[in-house]
Amino acid sequence: MMTFTELPTHGPLYWQALRSRKPTLVPAGATVPRLEATWAEVRVDAENLAQYRALCGFGESDSLPAPYPHVMASALHLAMLSSPQFPVRLLGLVHLSNRIEVFTGLPKHGGGQLHAWLEGHDDGERMQTFDLHTEWRDGATLRWRELTRFIVKKPVSKREAAAVVERPRPTSTTTIAVPAGLGRRYSRVGGDINPIHLFDVTAKLFGFERAIIHGMWTLARCVAELKPTTPCVIDVQFKRPVFIPSTVTLERTPVPDGDDFAVVSEKVHLTGTVRRG
Repeated sequence: MMTFTELPTHGPLYWQALRSRKPTLVPAGATVPRLEATWAEVRVDAENLAQYRALCGFGESDSLPAPYPHVMASALHLAMLSSPQFPVRLLGLVHLSNRIEVFTGLPKHGGGQLHAWLEGHDDGERMQTFDLHTEWRDGATLRWRELTRFIVKKPVSKREAAAVVERPRPTSTTTIAVPAGLGRRYSRVGGDINPIHLFDVTAKLFGFERAIIHGMWTLARCVAELKPTTPCVIDVQFKRPVFIPSTVTLERTPVPDGDDFAVVSEKVHLTGTVRRG
């Protein structure tokens, strides 16, 4: 268990991850031990929050944006995933999906504790899967909960065709610009300074044709447009990277208890749902 009263700095943790000689997959017969990290005294950085709102399209409110606690917990996540006890390389992980549950209003001043943990993994035929859990509690009150799922793909001898994603005809659409330099700006605010988001040259080192925007920025930008009320549950699945710069479209389809949505260009980049309660 790692307990912090002051959060660690992201830069040294990423440098540690870059220098890691860990394998890309959990070795046969091994497993992921239980890893836990807690921020004992949650405080909100007002300047960081203002920059996040501006970058992701959120207006002013007495409550934090639903995805923002992920940013507050990012140093906890990084401390666990870059620790010697986590058996695979952090920079080999692919963000597959996110589930965010908001139970109460999220106070702008913070308060309470953020607690994150992961344990074990699923060793499938084509990938290994890791589930990272995070909760924000204030005393007996559970304010916010998140499940972040990562995968590591296994080598395959033959590339399989991507499955066609069927989606309903949208009721409304919104054009979303992903301008040059956005990856670097969001990295400073969101804490994720993975090289794939910063420059084309560093993204190419990891197999991308150019830099890609953070999945959590895309998720947040969707939430800013959809404006879910509290309580709510937000589920997203990341399908394909969004390159920087580019323009994508948010497609929205209202349903009786919320919205279905997707981020598309010529292809589908993200699909998701927002449900009340």
